[in-house]
Amino acid sequence: MSQKDTRYRSKGNLADRYEVSERTIDRWREEGKFPPPDLVLPSGSPRWSDDTITAHERALVGKSAA
Repeated sequence: MSQKDTRYRSKGNLADRYEVSERTIDRWREEGKFPPPDLVLPSGSPRWSDDTITAHERALVGKSAA
């Protein structure tokens, strides 16, 4: 049985995904509307795992359905 490889997304990738600017991703993080990154590269660049993004999106859908 093989273990699933974790994929990480950059802030730019997420900005493209949500059709917003990278600054908007920063604002969402500052406002607590977006999860903290799973890791930060030595350069300071944040990265989010697909699992974190999926959980965040599912939580948002659950909130809007309530």
